[in-house]
Amino acid sequence: MSWAGKKSFKDSFRSLFTPKEQAHSFSVSASSAPLLPETVARVERLLQAWENGKGYRLPDRTLEEAALRIGTDSATLYKYFSMRGEDFRTYRSRLRIHDAQQMMLEEPETPVSALAMRVGFRDRSNFNNQFKAIIGLTPAAWRRQQSKRDE
Repeated sequence: MSWAGKKSFKDSFRSLFTPKEQAHSFSVSASSAPLLPETVARVERLLQAWENGKGYRLPDRTLEEAALRIGTDSATLYKYFSMRGEDFRTYRSRLRIHDAQQMMLEEPETPVSALAMRVGFRDRSNFNNQFKAIIGLTPAAWRRQQSKRDE
């Protein structure tokens, strides 16, 4: 049997670990092109409407899902947040955490885990980690601090 014209074992093995598709539906060169000012304005309007409608509470597994809910495409959303120097997930987490803080003030008896689910977090551990990263305290410590201020 001749190996001429066939892939070597090494090439075949390497192809098993080489991604066949890009993780995102856009290329690196496309994402480096700046957004036009009118596109930035449109994305900001869409994000404001999404924020006002509390769309950040809905669970999105991917940037593509979030972009569709917002009303744009993932490449544009990615470029927009890259221009801002922020990651979309961080932005969404910040919105969720601030929403949860407001709920904790309005509903002091509601368990933190219930509030975490209502603002879009799937588990309390992730909520606690994100809360601490953004606010600097755990949700329980922040709630205690707020109740002391109200006394």
